[in-house]
Amino acid sequence: MAQRRTHSSLDKLPASLKDELIRMLVDNEYPIEFAGDKTGKPKYEDIVAYCKQRGHIVSRSAVGRFGMTMRTISRMKQAGLITREVMKGLTDEKASATQKAVAEMVTAVGIEFISSNETFTAKEISEVAKAIKDCAAVAIASDKYTREQLTKKVAAATESTKAKLTKAGVDRKLIQEIIDEHLGVVKS
Repeated sequence: MAQRRTHSSLDKLPASLKDELIRMLVDNEYPIEFAGDKTGKPKYEDIVAYCKQRGHIVSRSAVGRFGMTMRTISRMKQAGLITREVMKGLTDEKASATQKAVAEMVTAVGIEFISSNETFTAKEISEVAKAIKDCAAVAIASDKYTREQLTKKVAAATESTKAKLTKAGVDRKLIQEIIDEHLGVVKS
């Protein structure tokens, strides 16, 4: 079995050229100095031609692999933005298990993607990790909110039960036993 490549011809390109390639691949923008036809979205052939125009030879397959990675990272960044937007709306009325499930799903996809690709740079891994961190924050906030709501409900039920039983003339010790047994509230 052949070993997987751990580097690409695009790794040797100057950072400014790589940034332009990312804009071509992710944002579908042609650079101003591109010599070819600028109609439609940039194709892999256009990117290969642009690199050649700038004095660098790259293969179409290297551009394809790079494009797939960059588009995935872009989607993960977008997921991070969406996650942060969801966090802004995390109120008593909106917090739900759905938010947590979505955050966990995006996190799983990000982790799977990172583990399946050996050619990520540290910067690319950092970008995906930021999106995963944002997703984890949503899951943690959802859990915290759920616990807080449960604590409030139990406290309200405890007070209501105490008030009703006290009004009915039930002994305080018996009230505490009832609360402990039925509401699961045990004071330490």
